[in-house]
Amino acid sequence: MMSKVKVGCLSGNCENGQGTYRTSAGNIYTGPFVNGKYFGAGKMTYRDGDVYEGNFENGKMHGHGLYLYRDGSVYDGNFANGKMDGEGSLTYLSGNRYVGSFMNNQKFGTGTFWFSDSSRYEGGFVADRMDGIGKWYYPNGDKYEGAFSKGKQNGKGAYFYRDGNKYEGDFVNGNFQGNGVLSLNDGSYYEGEFSRDNPHGFGIFYYVNGDIYSGQFENGAYGGCGTYYYANGDRYEGDYMGNVSHGTGTFLEADGGASKYHYDHGTIIGEGTQVANASFPVSRNLPVENTTVASPVSPATPKEEIATKETGTSSKPLVEETKAKETPVKETIVEKPITQEAIAMTTKPSSVTNTSGTICPVCRGKGKITQAEIRKNKMVTKDISNGLGPRNFVTYSVNEVVRPAGNVSCGRCGGSGKLHEE
Repeated sequence: MMSKVKVGCLSGNCENGQGTYRTSAGNIYTGPFVNGKYFGAGKMTYRDGDVYEGNFENGKMHGHGLYLYRDGSVYDGNFANGKMDGEGSLTYLSGNRYVGSFMNNQKFGTGTFWFSDSSRYEGGFVADRMDGIGKWYYPNGDKYEGAFSKGKQNGKGAYFYRDGNKYEGDFVNGNFQGNGVLSLNDGSYYEGEFSRDNPHGFGIFYYVNGDIYSGQFENGAYGGCGTYYYANGDRYEGDYMGNVSHGTGTFLEADGGASKYHYDHGTIIGEGTQVANASFPVSRNLPVENTTVASPVSPATPKEEIATKETGTSSKPLVEETKAKETPVKETIVEKPITQEAIAMTTKPSSVTNTSGTICPVCRGKGKITQAEIRKNKMVTKDISNGLGPRNFVTYSVNEVVRPAGNVSCGRCGGSGKLHEE
């Protein structure tokens, strides 16, 4: 017959003295006893292979002690009523290590956690997880400072890249999510909405060269309706997809000229149409009577344009009008271009009037206007990490044709070549 394992005092004085005692669970304690309970510096060897060496009180681990787990992890610190409680250090077999406060066998309070990849977290813990305000230092030199919840960045915080880029704003489950500001090391910065670490939704990107993009973003790229303001006063208003023009858009020049085009993934399809504020020279042989000349409208700065769209108030100065002498002028020679608004306010040239309408003075009755090509450098910001590891935002310029060489439909007559009375 198999002999039963003895339970109880194995040797010594297990009541008040030094002895060895086996529990009904198979654990063995060796050390001092007081009134039949473990009391003082002793050792407990557990049936599953764990070992505790340290202080006991009233039969439980209490005070300073060393707990060796069977998997190789080690806790060195304070205990209370049989559980890790107070200050201590816990070293894992993986190489991770925590030093800080414990409560009820869990990391709770303030501490530092070193990861085996050389990163570390300093800050608050709740129920064994990072929670509260803290700092996370990454092995590549990046750093996060801010709120944590349930082990991840949640709430307000700031992420500092080792290359000088920085994000400040909302975090959700470790991602840039909500509203924030992304500042790049070249001086450019983005303010607006984020999703999954990328600009997504409405935002404004201010580039160090003076260009500004205001509009919709999709997964870090211009996507949807937006306006790109060039530093020289030109701008593009229209649709984007993947950082390039896609859909309908209008290129507006700083001097008032504007043309509308249809774009397909950055390529202009078909002819464009001349729209508002097209300027043109007046012929020496074109008689003009009672001509009212409007001085060009000073274009608003990009920030004024953005403020106008947000507040609904205009920031452009009123057009100043200069009346010509009332004496009819039989022949007028104008050396400088006159804006489309000026022509709209002129009287109809009687010498070219017929029953079907007036020959358009802009296109000379052709219905089309020839324009030269305009190329522009557009700033683009992109995450080149491809989702592997920390984000790596870079800014670069893309040269593109914003107005191709060729003909566009005349905006003054709508392409008909004739002006008709209203």
